[in-house]
Formats: sequence, structure tokens, C-alpha cells
Amino acid sequence: MRTALPCLAVVVVVTFPCHAQQTTSPPQTLIRLSVQPAAAPRPALRYLLLPELNEMNPGNPIQNYFKCFMEQQKFFFDKEEVERREKLLVMPLAELPATELRNYGGFALRQADWAARLDTSDWQLLLKVKTDGVSMLIPEVQQLRAILSPLKVRFRAEVALGRFDDAIRTAKTMFALARHLGGHPTLVGNLVGCSAANMAIGSLDEMFQQPGCPNLYWALTNLPTPLVPLDKGIEGERALVLAEFRDLHPNAAMSSEQLKTFIAYMDILLGGGTPLEGSKGVQAWLEARTKDEVKVSAARRRLVESGMAEEPLRRFPAEQVILLDEKREFEVRRDDIMKTMTLPAWQAETVFRQAKPAPEPSLFTDVLLQAVYDTRLRQVRLDQSIAILRHVEALRLYAAEHQGALPAKLTETPVPLPDDPFTGKPFRYELNGTTAHLRGSALPSEGAGPAHSQAGNSWTTEVHYEVTIRK
Repeated sequence: MRTALPCLAVVVVVTFPCHAQQTTSPPQTLIRLSVQPAAAPRPALRYLLLPELNEMNPGNPIQNYFKCFMEQQKFFFDKEEVERREKLLVMPLAELPATELRNYGGFALRQADWAARLDTSDWQLLLKVKTDGVSMLIPEVQQLRAILSPLKVRFRAEVALGRFDDAIRTAKTMFALARHLGGHPTLVGNLVGCSAANMAIGSLDEMFQQPGCPNLYWALTNLPTPLVPLDKGIEGERALVLAEFRDLHPNAAMSSEQLKTFIAYMDILLGGGTPLEGSKGVQAWLEARTKDEVKVSAARRRLVESGMAEEPLRRFPAEQVILLDEKREFEVRRDDIMKTMTLPAWQAETVFRQAKPAPEPSLFTDVLLQAVYDTRLRQVRLDQSIAILRHVEALRLYAAEHQGALPAKLTETPVPLPDDPFTGKPFRYELNGTTAHLRGSALPSEGAGPAHSQAGNSWTTEVHYEVTIRK
């Protein structure tokens, strides 16, 4: 049985803080890796982390992922199976019953491998996106999430057995699934794609510490950036929100009954599924403005300046004029945010610091533009994690050429290194004795929103890798 996952209609907020404004120190996530020196494989691209063209076959991967569940419901959803899997995911690698897990998942996960190597992804949701609005259900995302934990268990078993080629094949499946979720026409789907990729990255952390693990610097370098795109999700969210305004007529005066119905629906939408109450209700918010003829006239003037005909607007009820002006304001602020989505994070932050603050809160904007601040943040954090792993593998390359020693500075490594995707500057590096310290910048925390992030009061953890070389 599929679990329905509601789609939240949102636009990602990408305001990032200036470090000079930071008022509190971010907490830290410390990851300790003890690794061996390892030269690059020959040929250099022997290992890759996404399926190559010569592995691909024609077909739609989305439909084929669902075949994983055919006659395999017990494996994926049985309570005892799920509880056992949760233990296998956290069990120390040395204690994992790896031999018993050699063929973990059997046909179900081999089907996932097959699906990940099909060439034409189509979620077949275009018509629903254009008509269903934020009430659109996306059970397919919740269903595909169930594949990830079993794949990670198989990955860990392959690593424990020293079957690195097989483990990398599983990593390819996980990263391909993440990319396919990046093509989902909602930001919720994209967010699950980031989670899928992060599960694979956690497994790579573990694999790098095993004796004989090949160096994956060039494999990581050849992953696309960003790994999980947001463009389809952003376009989908635009369409979903537009569908919610279909009953707010821009070309003809609305009756009092039509306005009452639309306002009641907005109460539920903006209340997160329950009607807003008291002074927070849409009707109360409107009454406070429609009684002020100056506000109504200003709203009408802005609508005319945006291209609407002035004469029909004079016949519109005041509530309709205010609501149409709020929709216009929503679209202006939405695009001011969305225009920065392809910019690096630090450039987007510069744009927002230069922008003038909005004169007053907007009815639709505060809810619909801030609900999934997390998605863009997760995308940047994911790319930051991949960039740090490239550094770890560069250190192993250096150690292989220098009798196990680590470089005093990152500029001494034999390969180019990426900047921190959050700051656009090099990662912080320090060599303390025989231990290298790599630090990635902290980010404003999920759900904090622009007000908190600009004040620098709410942070995610700073990523800190401690790397030592086993000789």
C-alpha cells in the first residue's frame, strides 16, 4: 500500500548570512577517518559513481523502480525486516554478518540496479502538477524512499567483504536514484534525492577507511555539480502555486459567494491544513485593509501598473482588488528569489544583502516562499560533502607519493581542489602533527528562514573532518 505524501507548494529561500554578522558559534559535527595512502587507479576513470553510457539501456527508470516491490513487500515493509535492517545500518562494520548478507535483497535490489541504468526518466506528473495544486499527492516519492536503506545495507556488506567493485556498483545505483529524484517536479522529491545521495556519501566515508579501498578522487570529481538539480522542482512548484489561484479571477468581478469560497480555502492553505483563527484569519486580514480606501486605491494602482485594465478594476470588490494585489506581490517576491537559484550560494547571499527589505508582510509570501528553505540548503550541504570527500582522497593521493606524510598546505596536493560551495573560498585546512583537519563552513539552519539567517542566530553544524594516515 502506498503512503500518500502531500506536496507542499513552495519556493526555496536562498538568503545566506554574512560571516561578519555571526553572533553565535555554530555547533560542530566531527568525523574522524583513519585511511591508508592510495594512488589514483589506472586508468584514472576505472571507477565512476554514476552509470556510464555503456551500462545504460533504453527505458523509463521510474516505472522500473516500482518493480522492486513486486512480490517483495515483506522484505521492504515487514516490521521485523525493517527493525533488523535498522540494526544492520548502525552495527560496526567488523560485526556485520557480511557473508550472510552477500546477496542481500536479491531480485528486489537487482531490479533497482537495472532501473538506475535506464536512460529516459519520466515521472508522468505534468498534468497533475498543472491542475492539482498543493493538494497533489506524490506517493511515488515515499515508495522509492523505501529502496534506500536496503541498498545501504548491501553496500556495507560489500565493503565489509572487501568487494569494492561491487560496493561502487551499489553506490552508482544510489547516486542514480538521487539524480532521478532530482528530476521530480516538486521540491519534496528533490529533497528526498538529496537524502538518497547523503546516504551514499555516509557509506563512502566508511569505505575509505577499509584496507585496500581504491582512491576515488577522480570518481568524485566527475560527479555533476549540483549532484541533485532543483530546476524541475522549482518549475513544478511555480505551476502548483498558480493552480491554487485559479479561482481568483483577474478579468471579471467576483461575487460575494465566490470571494467567500476562495477566502475560506486560503484560510486552510495558509494555516497548513487547518483554518486560521481569530485575528490571523484571511477574512480579518482583508477587513483591516478594505476599510482603508488609501490601501485599496494603492493596490488598484499597482495592478494597473502591472498591466491590468483600469476600468474593469474599478468595478471589482475591494476584497478582490486586495487579493489580486497580494498575488501580484507574491509573484514579484517569488521571482526575486527564484532568479538567484542558479547562482552559487555566496553570490545569492550578496544579491539578497543588497536588496531592499519588503515594506510590510505579504498575505501569501511569508508562508508560500519560506516553507522549504531546507531544500536549497540541503543541496548546498550535499555538494559541500562531496567537495570535502575530494579533499580526503587528495590527501590519500599525496600520502601515496610522500611515504605516508600529509601536506602542510592544501596547495601542495597533486590535484585541483574545489572551493567550499557555501563560501566560494578554500576549505579551512590545518595539519596538527600527523592529523589533518578539514573544515566546511556552517550554514543557516533548516527552517530558520531569512529573518533568522540574516541575524546569524541559527546555524547548522560546522563539518569537521579529522584525517589520519595509517602506514
